[in-house]
Amino acid sequence: MQRSHGSGGFTTRDEKTQRLIRALKQTILTKDRYFILETGIEHRFGEHAELVHSLLYNSLGPTTDLLRYFPDSLCFDRTRRLPTWQDESKPEILQPPAGRDTTGLFTFFVEYKFSATERKKIIGDVPTCYIGQIEREAWLTYRRLTSGNPKLGAYLDGRRTRIALFYAATYAPEKLYAGWEQNLTPILVRKDVAEPGKRAVDTRGSGTPWINFDIRQMKPLQQFLTEDLLWQVTEAETAVGRCLRFAFED
Repeated sequence: MQRSHGSGGFTTRDEKTQRLIRALKQTILTKDRYFILETGIEHRFGEHAELVHSLLYNSLGPTTDLLRYFPDSLCFDRTRRLPTWQDESKPEILQPPAGRDTTGLFTFFVEYKFSATERKKIIGDVPTCYIGQIEREAWLTYRRLTSGNPKLGAYLDGRRTRIALFYAATYAPEKLYAGWEQNLTPILVRKDVAEPGKRAVDTRGSGTPWINFDIRQMKPLQQFLTEDLLWQVTEAETAVGRCLRFAFED
């Protein structure tokens, strides 16, 4: 997902976020482990991306936000088979990694966020080093996308879209975190009205309203890899160490 900084124009993410994405793709979301489909506007619409973004921004709302804030990538885990038509409590580990004709691979969308500014004040009992921030309309879109299926008496009851958020916060103890979007609950919500061409919030950033959340609702990246994506502990430790160096060290 690309950012609009308070206008209808189409702008790329800042270099810090781009560096985070490159680091994750070099160390964790690699082609050896995942088949990856890029699903952001810039990839789906190519040379027409700016036009598409402007149309969406100029008529912003829940309908257009679905495409405007659609997750960045869809990942197919080549090492883990977990068909929705079978018991999802028993994933099958694949060695060697699967080819493209393998059915039932474990899948999840990916979204990336980077935060370098620590709040000056706590929110409730949450220390400032654990306060994260996401654009309000983005969070609302992810919440709609990850709502569980209604109960129909079928095997798909309650199933939901998986969206993994990879979140970097330079001021947080672990710096790199990850979690499932449906688990993020706001601790503060900006209620400003968002309109095209107007800054809803007088800040140095995009000027769009946001929600704050407790980063501890997520997991340190290494823990998320081992507990949720079934990585081996040693390989997760090595990959996260490399990712930290690529993302933050000069």
